Amino acid sequence: MVRIMKLKISYISKQSGVPASTIRYYVREELLPAPEKVNKKMSYYDEACIERLKVIQYLQEKRYFPLYLIKNILHRMDEGLSLQEAETVEKAVFNPVDRGDRNLVDGETAMMETGLKKEELEYAEKIGILIPFSVEGGKSLYNEDDIRLCRDVLKRIVDYGLDFQELAFYVELGTSIMEKEMDLRRKIVSDKTVKENVRITVELSTAGDFLREYIMRRLFRRQVQENIQKSLKKRTTKDQSTNSQKAVKV
Repeated sequence: MVRIMKLKISYISKQSGVPASTIRYYVREELLPAPEKVNKKMSYYDEACIERLKVIQYLQEKRYFPLYLIKNILHRMDEGLSLQEAETVEKAVFNPVDRGDRNLVDGETAMMETGLKKEELEYAEKIGILIPFSVEGGKSLYNEDDIRLCRDVLKRIVDYGLDFQELAFYVELGTSIMEKEMDLRRKIVSDKTVKENVRITVELSTAGDFLREYIMRRLFRRQVQENIQKSLKKRTTKDQSTNSQKAVKV
């Protein structure tokens, strides 16, 4: 039977290089297991916390992952995945680094960069149109996609004198699509091993990203073409009618 050593937070901090205050914060955020309390002033941590803290540091400093994604990776590792396998899944599903997410900004900066007011930003989040890239310590953090949405879409809606609710159908239909995709994934991986699950999840995430963009782009293109054809047909009919009237007058 393997005996797990119980260590003081001062020792954990020294071995990992992480301040005690940060270790306690990670416990509150559930990135680390809660220590065993002996009394109000004394707690003992599992020795495994040292290695876990090294993983957190690596994902923050080398991969630039926000804490909520790190938490996902740690959870997958607890389920038996290696760090590389867990990281692969998160990168496939969330693509955290390639979309400029190293420079997350807070609400105040978001308002300055987009022109939205605080109440407009909060309202957009409340109805689900704006989904912050990360929420840490109860504080919303926004990436470049969030800023672009606020500046190029939501600010225009405000300028047009419309309510953000006009865009609520995106959330409603998007949620429905997501639920269908999850149902499909569950059917595919229901009898698969953990490693097969990882591989299939990565493949389906990539395929889903492409399929959603493809369908919407092609549906929009088709609708525009139909509208153009209808417009041209009406114009041709109108021109023919005008020419006929002129011929009668002559």
